[in-house]
Amino acid sequence: MPGARDTEQNYSEDLQAGRKRPQCSALVERGDLLQVTEADIRNLLPFPKAIGLAREAYSKLAKGEAMNPERVRVTVPGGASMFLMSAHVLGQRTMSVKIARVNAENPALSLPTVMSDVLVYDSRTGALKAEIPAEALTAIRTAASSALATDVLARKDVECLGMLGTGRQAEAHVPAIRQVRDISRVIVYSRNKSKREAFAKQILRDHKVDALSLDSPTRVVKESDVLVTATTSRTPLFKGELVKSGSHVNAVGAAESDAREVDTSLVKRSTLIVDSREQALSTYGDILIPIRERAISRTHIRAELGDLLIKKQSISRSRTDITLFKAGGLAVLDAIVADYMMSRMER
Repeated sequence: MPGARDTEQNYSEDLQAGRKRPQCSALVERGDLLQVTEADIRNLLPFPKAIGLAREAYSKLAKGEAMNPERVRVTVPGGASMFLMSAHVLGQRTMSVKIARVNAENPALSLPTVMSDVLVYDSRTGALKAEIPAEALTAIRTAASSALATDVLARKDVECLGMLGTGRQAEAHVPAIRQVRDISRVIVYSRNKSKREAFAKQILRDHKVDALSLDSPTRVVKESDVLVTATTSRTPLFKGELVKSGSHVNAVGAAESDAREVDTSLVKRSTLIVDSREQALSTYGDILIPIRERAISRTHIRAELGDLLIKKQSISRSRTDITLFKAGGLAVLDAIVADYMMSRMER
């Protein structure tokens, strides 16, 4: 039975974009119900495809061609929080719901902080069609979303990618962002020295790009042209005034109203783009806390990413402007990926 290191190594190798022909050897069929494995997801979702699906999801949502209702949260006192995220893209034969469970105390029990699954239903009959584990799916579609935002918002000449966090989300962001920008250097920080050093070695080995583990988040922030925050932190990771002019930041870790990875200073000095204005103003602490502090108003959100993609809105940036993309994850991304998975695996 493979150990954790073997599993992570295989995962990293599978994440390299577009190098393997999709194979679905792990598919199990029980009547009409498909059991999809993590290996199936990694094989069928190379990053060029994942970024294309993310573009389609955001564009359809902006055009009113997708339903993405507000997510529902249930929290057990002293226990886990459960998030239910449902969506449907008009015209597709499926509708989906992601069920995510979160408990920051889980690592002490040798369990992941976040666990999630996507259930896929026939959009006409409501019959359950597939169960999809959502760890790899979420990592890949989140990184694809950040890559899309980076392509739209970041300067063309960026070279250094900074990573705060070394988990699956962080790991997936390196090959994803390299699809849209010519990244020549990756720098990383996390609190665990051995993990960040292993992460840097893995990036160098798997992606043939210079990678360095740094001893403080401050150094990463100061040196990065593109910065990704992909942590479980509930408080700001660095001082916003340290972000250098002309940078682009993707903040994808925190998605609750009392949690944030970036501080009020960064939000104030940034051109702020979100995945969903409605979701941002109901659940993103990175934005809600500065609003409660009266440091910004709701109008500080310049646009949704989808509106920029379909040219419904536009922004211009100078070489010194900081752009910030805040995303907490949209169900429509899961739905469009799940529908694509079904179309490939039912052939």
